[in-house]
Amino acid sequence: MELYNSQYAIINCQIQSLPMLSWDVIHKLLWDIHPEVYEEMETLADEYDWHFTYFLDSYTHLKDHSIVITDKDLNIQCASENVHKMTSYENYELIGHTPRILQGKDTDGASKKMITKAISESLPFKARLVNYRKDGTQYGCEINAFPIFNAAKETTHFIAFENEYFV
Repeated sequence: MELYNSQYAIINCQIQSLPMLSWDVIHKLLWDIHPEVYEEMETLADEYDWHFTYFLDSYTHLKDHSIVITDKDLNIQCASENVHKMTSYENYELIGHTPRILQGKDTDGASKKMITKAISESLPFKARLVNYRKDGTQYGCEINAFPIFNAAKETTHFIAFENEYFV
């Protein structure tokens, strides 16, 4: 299997022009998210007064996607249990690490730079990277990531919906 990892896109450059939606609205759309992740999200949303400029529900209903939430410095705050199937790490093993723990020598540098730029500008993005499991084997990771804001429109967290892909 050959993995290609240089695909990258900004999901919506006009994201800042949409109205802010409070967690009170968004959480009602997440009716089928894993309860453990939902509880973690609720705790973080209450603590940081989360607001969104997009709807998450189209991603949360995809059961094969893993969910990873980081703080604004990209330290992983919570991850869904199914992240183990993709990465070989238990979800609790990733807490406190950045997603860089999953990268290695064949992770595309140009894509990483574009992701860093999107994050620094609080833009949602979609990317495909070669990542590495706990045992060092490669896998293709498709990432759909979105910034999460507080009521003052400051980025507090990011949420990523990740799925393994094969070429």
